[in-house]
Amino acid sequence: MHLASREHRPLLYFIFFVAAFRLLVAPHLGLGADEAHYLIYALNLDWSYFDHPPLVGWVQYLFTSIFGINELGARISAITIGFFTSIFVYKLIYQIDSNAKLAFISIVALNAMFIFNALFLMLMPDTLLFFLIVPIIFAVNAISKDDNCKNWFILGVLLGLAGLSKYTAILFIPPIILYFLIKKQYKLFLSPKLFIALFSALFIISPVIYWNIQNNWMSFSYQSNHVIGSSHINWQGFAQSLIAQIIAYNPFLFFTAFYGLYSAFKSKNDILFISALFGATLLLFFTYTSLYKTALPHWSALFYLLFVPIGVYYLYQKSLSWRRYFKFAITFGLLLSTLLYIEIATKIIPLPDENSIQLDVYGFEKIMKEANAQIKDPKKEAIGITLWTLASRAIVYNEHYDSEVYLLDDRFDQFDIWEKQSPLSKDMIVIDINFAHKDIQKYMKCDSVKKLSSFKLLESNKTDNITLYKCTNYQGIR
Repeated sequence: MHLASREHRPLLYFIFFVAAFRLLVAPHLGLGADEAHYLIYALNLDWSYFDHPPLVGWVQYLFTSIFGINELGARISAITIGFFTSIFVYKLIYQIDSNAKLAFISIVALNAMFIFNALFLMLMPDTLLFFLIVPIIFAVNAISKDDNCKNWFILGVLLGLAGLSKYTAILFIPPIILYFLIKKQYKLFLSPKLFIALFSALFIISPVIYWNIQNNWMSFSYQSNHVIGSSHINWQGFAQSLIAQIIAYNPFLFFTAFYGLYSAFKSKNDILFISALFGATLLLFFTYTSLYKTALPHWSALFYLLFVPIGVYYLYQKSLSWRRYFKFAITFGLLLSTLLYIEIATKIIPLPDENSIQLDVYGFEKIMKEANAQIKDPKKEAIGITLWTLASRAIVYNEHYDSEVYLLDDRFDQFDIWEKQSPLSKDMIVIDINFAHKDIQKYMKCDSVKKLSSFKLLESNKTDNITLYKCTNYQGIR
């Protein structure tokens, strides 16, 4: 497939336009909780981290070193990955029967799902896996046809990078083994070349292993508890997970993924069959875990990344009714995504205080400026915040100040590892946000608690959102 050829121009025009539009939006949207958290990884380079492997932080370090610690610099990496991921998925679809028009429509459908318009803008560990999943599928197919050293090495490197991105990359191993078993290629399991892939992958993920050895395997322990959660089935949580996925992946495209999985299994195309094994593994795992813990929509994003485009490809050519349906579904997704981009970038719609999506992504520059105005001696005073999702953004937006920011809660996490010194005995300027309100007097041990100021983040707000308190001689959580 030669991307420079005329038949692929619609794809290139589309993905260049989408990337350019995201670049225009990126500087005008405040950092979200998760992306700010992974940006702190870049500010505290390490072999690995408490909650995730390190590649997301290393990538952010590379891009922010060039473009700066700001909203645009934090997002160029995700926008770039979104651009190339669209090409990879296009290539996967195109290889079915070289139908450039249907492959293009499938990629437009991919970008008409709301969650990908977020994950191709905000860098997450999942975003890195989007970039790797299709090359891994092609690498498995290449080994099946020719098990030379080069192909094994490529697979090992790709799997190692996946493991360096997110722990759930371990789910990539069973479908690979299963594919070789189904194809009766038993000799591959006895081939010395297998060790090339094994050692390549282990070498790449060695920083994660080294960090966990140094830290009593706390990262693996945290992730096992984080994913599985309760030991009892929670049907309400399962229903919430399902509804969240239907909304996040565009209600009119969501079910297409399951037809895509069915079609891939039914197809005689080896690459589609490998994809189906990956998809079935991911779907089964995250469906099972969502029975015990309410799953976040992006956890299963790899499944929809592959199979909504495949489903659209097969259904679109079935009848005129399906073509009309997808024109509506895709137009709906693109239009709503565009409007959401414009809204969060321009704040043109005055939303009620309690329902405003703006409060969660705007205002931290102002918050940190107001908090630091209360700091007289950074050695004796510091800034405190009581919720980790707010602490991540507070730390990033405090980079230009001399003060320290502390997460004041009673659980052990990555923030405790990042703390250079104890917050005890410091005078804390505590940030209290109305949607995460804490009664500071009852929540913290202080010699005294004094209200300093209140202010609002947006002019459209009718009430103050932020209150600053001073906790003198902080001695911990009650």
